[in-house]
Amino acid sequence: MSNDFNRVQLDSEVTEQLDNLKSRTGLTPNYLARIGLCYSLNEKRPPTGESYDSDGQTLNRYTLLGEHDALYMALVRKRMLNENQDPDEELYEYFLAHLNRGVETLYGRIDGIGDLYDLMPGELKRADV
Repeated sequence: MSNDFNRVQLDSEVTEQLDNLKSRTGLTPNYLARIGLCYSLNEKRPPTGESYDSDGQTLNRYTLLGEHDALYMALVRKRMLNENQDPDEELYEYFLAHLNRGVETLYGRIDGIGDLYDLMPGELKRADV
């Protein structure tokens, strides 16, 4: 698929997980998906896209990534280049694999909004909290 995709089609199970995470945290799916994307991009191993379907929720890319779309896409592209993959050929599939994997990972680790703080790297946490 082209780099100019405007919509993202999530996995059906990931869609259910986003709904459940929204109930647990009060955060909207776009924020949860952004957190999941970053979490997945930080994982050392590459994602596998074969295990995800495209029967879930469709999200508008701008709604999903907001005004920081260019930053998120640059992070995805950089990761692809580091793994010797061509962003001009597989950007959508790779982005989607990270997005789905990230939400799945969050789902297994988040019971409430406070758990997001626990997932933050120590250097980002305030010392007085």
